[in-house]
Amino acid sequence: MGMSTRVIGLKSANGPIYKKHAAVLRACIDAGIKKLPEETAKYFGSEYPDNYLFEEVLEIDIPKHEYSEDMVEGYEVHISELPEEVEVIRFFNSY
Repeated sequence: MGMSTRVIGLKSANGPIYKKHAAVLRACIDAGIKKLPEETAKYFGSEYPDNYLFEEVLEIDIPKHEYSEDMVEGYEVHISELPEEVEVIRFFNSY
């Protein structure tokens, strides 16, 4: 059995950018609008308003670079490459 390592970024639901787009998403869902405005669609990665987007966008892939030297392998995360909303970086292994 092998092991894989993932690195993700977590955004806060309290961040101003998230709150702005979440309000637009909620308004579209409540009004029965079938497509999100372009900026909000880009933020959520979907043109179509749906409740699952509220949680899905909080977890994002972040830029990472493979790192290795003798007997060591892993990832490096360059802080300057992180999206501004990322508050937590999670490293986890799956078996």
